[in-house]
Amino acid sequence: MYDPAAVTRAPVPVPGVNPVRTRADWDAMRAQVLADPGAFHGKIAARNLHWLVDVDGRPAWLSRAEDGRWTGWDAATAAPVSADLPIDFAPWARAFNGDDAPNFRWFEGGRTNAAFNEVDRHVLACHGAEAAFIFEGDRWDLAADNGRGAPVDCIAVSRRQLLLEAAKCSIALQKLGLKAGDRIALNMPNIPSQLYWTEGAKRIGVIYTPVFGGFSDKTLSDRIHDAGARIVITADGGYRNAQIVPFKTAYTDPALDNYVPVNVALQLLGDRLHGADLGLSADTRTAMAGIVTAALKGEVTAERGDVMRGLGRALAELGKANATGEGRVDAAQSARIRIAIAEALVS
Repeated sequence: MYDPAAVTRAPVPVPGVNPVRTRADWDAMRAQVLADPGAFHGKIAARNLHWLVDVDGRPAWLSRAEDGRWTGWDAATAAPVSADLPIDFAPWARAFNGDDAPNFRWFEGGRTNAAFNEVDRHVLACHGAEAAFIFEGDRWDLAADNGRGAPVDCIAVSRRQLLLEAAKCSIALQKLGLKAGDRIALNMPNIPSQLYWTEGAKRIGVIYTPVFGGFSDKTLSDRIHDAGARIVITADGGYRNAQIVPFKTAYTDPALDNYVPVNVALQLLGDRLHGADLGLSADTRTAMAGIVTAALKGEVTAERGDVMRGLGRALAELGKANATGEGRVDAAQSARIRIAIAEALVS
């Protein structure tokens, strides 16, 4: 039976106050940053973020309260934790490393997670019923709200629901064999699932590159391969100006099916040109590869037809008559080369 008295209520948050009220305040804060950037930003990071810390042999998510205590939750059970840690404790080995300026390093040795800080800790702190975000579609009802108008579709997604959906997405990514450090691409319309997948990726340390649905299949293909993405998350379609817009068939499928990474295409070209059945000299192979490489310069991916056009340019150039009246590649060789490269690109 539901018992209102047994409901754990979230504490009322204390409003923050901007400490910079005058120019003197600003100068004093700037001096602190310059004197010891690690200490200045470390104090903020310890207070505003939760860090994964070993407490008595068990991992816990902790942040430092204003009174100096480290509190949070057990990483396995989510039970509240108040750790008895030294006054000078820090969850990292070195807050700021400026030894290789300007390649600065922050919070070396520290462990945290963006998804936990953005979602989980708010649910654990009893704010799960609050709206994490509000989704509004682009269709507008002029008669709604007493004539003031309102979106036809409006959905409030709570922090708890966002946590659940993100966890399901992270499990799906793990089932696909992804692990921390792997990369994916997102090609999705403006729908709540877009945020579910980004948070799901963050939970398990997967790096993602978002590609807006209005981008071309060529742009999508470039970004997939430039990022080294192993998986592409997409949608069948979305809405734009009250019209259904296809995504997977219009962008994602062509990006994956119609384009070849340039480095792969050039590798195929080089391997196939070395075939004994083509009878090409080393100089001819090098010249041919150089012309195709120049034709594809600046591209990350290319359609097979682009590679073949570059090859055609190379064959035309190498087929021109030299001082002895002969070209380096005759018509019969050109035909065999075209067939061999086309077969390699298709397969």
